[in-house]
Amino acid sequence: MRAGHTEAGCDLAGMAGLTPAAVICEVMNDDGTMARLPDLQVFARQHGLKIGTIADLIGHRSRNESLIERIGQRPMRTPQGLFECISFRDKGGGLHLALKHGQWTLRDEVLVRVHEPFTALDLLDAGGAGHSWPLHAALEALQRTGGVAVLLNCSHDGAALLPLLAPAPDRPSTPRAQLDLRTYGVGAQILRELGVRRMRLLGSPRRMPSMAGFGLEITGFTAAPAAKA
Repeated sequence: MRAGHTEAGCDLAGMAGLTPAAVICEVMNDDGTMARLPDLQVFARQHGLKIGTIADLIGHRSRNESLIERIGQRPMRTPQGLFECISFRDKGGGLHLALKHGQWTLRDEVLVRVHEPFTALDLLDAGGAGHSWPLHAALEALQRTGGVAVLLNCSHDGAALLPLLAPAPDRPSTPRAQLDLRTYGVGAQILRELGVRRMRLLGSPRRMPSMAGFGLEITGFTAAPAAKA
């Protein structure tokens, strides 16, 4: 679910039929800097070591297992228009929704909004409840061109929601994380389930780790329209 080196080490051990536990460490160059891939390729040749990538590991697991289960589907009329609502549950029991509008092929560039977490404030707060794209604006954009909004962690608990209801001066000053790494795998597999391979994201440019491992290509980003005065 999280595309990181720590998880990759545990996965490799588990796939080898061993206890899914691992110790990881950095390889350092002689000058004390961290070895990058070109350095590691030289190091591997010198010592007869094999190299694997997280993207390759994700690709293998994505072909052989799934983090999600489709549990329902029905048309849903929103204030922005009609969408097909598909519900998913992940292995941890989390609920996620996809609001799909239009049809596409595996070759098409699809407009995508990944919205996390999805809470009641997204329906009530026209300011966007701290997201880079307010949900209503994202759904309006998807209605115009077609695409899909993936609403992750729809079962967000009240304790996490409460700080967002405080008056502006009292709200936590820590910026909202762009997307919890643990949700990348869930969101990516939902998009694959919906036939998305090439996507343009509604959001700010960001690093999206190991998307190639899920068979997904990000063609670009679209910033939210400026708020009206």
